[in-house]
Amino acid sequence: MLGYLAPYRGERYHLNDYSGTRVPRSAREKFNHAHSSLHNVIERVFGVLKARFPILKMMPPYSLRKQRNIVIAACAIHNFIRKHAMKDDLFTEYEIDDMIVEGEGPSDLTETGTYANLSASETQRRKREMDSYRDGVRLGMSMYYRLPL
Repeated sequence: MLGYLAPYRGERYHLNDYSGTRVPRSAREKFNHAHSSLHNVIERVFGVLKARFPILKMMPPYSLRKQRNIVIAACAIHNFIRKHAMKDDLFTEYEIDDMIVEGEGPSDLTETGTYANLSASETQRRKREMDSYRDGVRLGMSMYYRLPL
């Protein structure tokens, strides 16, 4: 993708906001709920990787190529273990669907620094494209879940 697919501002976002019986009331809230859920799954995967491979928490000052290869090797080993291990304590610890991972995600939902190396006009163009893409996803969710836009 060309940029960051941001959640909608001014709408509920965090999974804690949806605890209990509170369900998304609009397509914007449904998008934010799905975005937050996916974000949470990704953070749990990184939690397993960092727990299994502590080098990923504080990468030594290796060359960028060597750092990339360490990450690729860690992911390959992780996937091998996931595919072939009958029972793995780390997967069990992090697999709870309702588990909310705190502290590693963005605390501010702005896009500051997302396009740090681009011109202002290119940054705005990409932001508009991603906003348009997000609106398309929201429209599809609205139709599928029969929610107001």
